[in-house]
Amino acid sequence: MKFIKILLILSVFLSCTTEDDFVPFQVEQVFSDNLDKVIKVDIIYVQSSSGHCSYNLNETNFIHNLNGNFFHRYGIGLEKGVIKTIINDELYDLRDNRGQESSVFLTETQDSYDENRLSIYIIKRAHTVAIAGIGKDQRALITDEFLETTTVPHEIGHALGLFHYHEEGNIMGQIRPHMRKEFTNTQTDRMKNTITKIVGI
Repeated sequence: MKFIKILLILSVFLSCTTEDDFVPFQVEQVFSDNLDKVIKVDIIYVQSSSGHCSYNLNETNFIHNLNGNFFHRYGIGLEKGVIKTIINDELYDLRDNRGQESSVFLTETQDSYDENRLSIYIIKRAHTVAIAGIGKDQRALITDEFLETTTVPHEIGHALGLFHYHEEGNIMGQIRPHMRKEFTNTQTDRMKNTITKIVGI
């Protein structure tokens, strides 16, 4: 029993690596005005103190596509919140923390996220070792090369309390990321409950 608990704890803190997530996904967009839960999403670009790099993201389109591709069909809405930049060398270069990426992420973002929102941190892919994203405790870290892949809803799912799910096609699955398209009813309910706790409504 103790061994199973340890395995469960470790699985929660493992960062998500990439397999074939560069393959484009095919999802028909669905939008709805009848949403059960809505949460603001802050987008936070991570820079180093030694110089600024550019991130080419249209934040409005980013949120719009997440809603249409993945969340509105489940009665969940994401709203664009604050867009900001933080200077954090430790988080910017995760290569120095191999094997500790998830704990570094949670520690280094403890003072920069809003407890009433979901926060998406963005770093350069070149500054990690095989990490597409990390998600936990209403925070998600996405490497810039994976911003248009199913890594984003997968990590948002983790940030809203979901675990990995061993079924092909599920957004929380780890195999064939380009096939990820849907959440289960149980997963949807859990995300909605987490949003209720975060926003207080």
